[in-house]
Amino acid sequence: MSRLARNITYGSILRFAAPTILSFVFLNIYFIIDGVFVTRAVGTAGLAAVNITMPVFGVIMALATMMTTGGSALIASLLGAGKLDAARNGFSFLLFSCVAGSALVATLALLLLRPLIGILGADAGLFPLCEAYIMPLVISGPFIMGGVILDGFFIVEGRPTLSMVSGMVGGFINIALDYVFLFRWGMGIEGAAIASGIGYSFSAVVGLFYFGIWGKGTLAIVRPVPCWNILKKSASNGVSEMVSMLSGSVVVIVLNNIMMGLAGENGVAAISIAQYVEELLTSVYMGYAEGVAPLMSYNQGVRDFEKIRRIFRFSLRIIAGFGMATFLCSFLVVDPVVAIFAEGNEDVFRMAAHGFRLFAVGFLFVGFNIYGSSLFTALNNGRISALLSFCHTLVFLLGMLLLLPHFLGVNGVWLASPAAEFLAMCMAFLFFRLQMGMYGL
Repeated sequence: MSRLARNITYGSILRFAAPTILSFVFLNIYFIIDGVFVTRAVGTAGLAAVNITMPVFGVIMALATMMTTGGSALIASLLGAGKLDAARNGFSFLLFSCVAGSALVATLALLLLRPLIGILGADAGLFPLCEAYIMPLVISGPFIMGGVILDGFFIVEGRPTLSMVSGMVGGFINIALDYVFLFRWGMGIEGAAIASGIGYSFSAVVGLFYFGIWGKGTLAIVRPVPCWNILKKSASNGVSEMVSMLSGSVVVIVLNNIMMGLAGENGVAAISIAQYVEELLTSVYMGYAEGVAPLMSYNQGVRDFEKIRRIFRFSLRIIAGFGMATFLCSFLVVDPVVAIFAEGNEDVFRMAAHGFRLFAVGFLFVGFNIYGSSLFTALNNGRISALLSFCHTLVFLLGMLLLLPHFLGVNGVWLASPAAEFLAMCMAFLFFRLQMGMYGL
């Protein structure tokens, strides 16, 4: 029997999701430490360069996330329906296809790297730092994608703790190499990128051993028979996550250009710091949504609508509690965290600390938006999931970014996120209500 077959209670849901939540939290803690190392070794200009170049790396991560979330929902449904051979073949074909696709994307990114950096908003001073940082990450893209996919399927396998441990060890490797490359060997921002590439790729090694060499789990890497329908359905079902990440990259580009115009390099550094803190706190929602998604997909395959209803209703209450906790926590952590990043630059500190207090209101709403998109992906309804993600980022957030700064200046940049999160939450609850009958919610 699959490890996804279990009674649904608050305790069982949280126990199952806890390793994935911790994995996401630790991943973002490592990301913050990585940023701190860059700031201490290179300065706030290095931090601004990391933020400017992230959309390039984000394309590879968006493709990985699309295929992981869409594919894991589909494979979990096949397991729930008792189709083990089809699940193994689909999983293997998905993995091989995605790694090959990411190699193509990495090649294109390297060929177009210099003009891309200019489009992303780097000025002449930041251009060399941006180029040095993004190149190693792009080269390691196929390994990173493989790691993301295999980590996601540990959860489908019913082993979220293994996913957590894999991510944590990779993070420790990243931190250790950051210290060596930046402070012992003096490799500069390029060393930070190489350390991140190695750390993110560690999950690929663990996943290949578990699913390939060991091969005693429910899922296993087999010689796949081409199954383009699996690839197509996974892509269409997970497109919302790709839309969310790609549109997020577009927003980062617009955001960096707006802040560069309003407050210069210090403004970009300040918004970068705020995004580090934001990603740490929202990682709780991301981890929870991804952690419970296979349970929803499995029970859809079994056709157990009572369990689907319980997961949904319990989740809304859990997310509401998370929302209040992260909102309150944000006011406790903002000053000490900003101080770590902005040491020696009082202007950046004041701007980041003030701005973060404005957009912290968004934490009350963002969890419902993340869960809403993940829920419909788990139920194999990629259209609604994609619509929610598209409106959340490209309509509401981008719209607020283009509108509010005209009236409120820099404060408008900070307030754009809470306004967009509120509108997106209203839309998510509208679709919850409209789809209740179809899914037994």
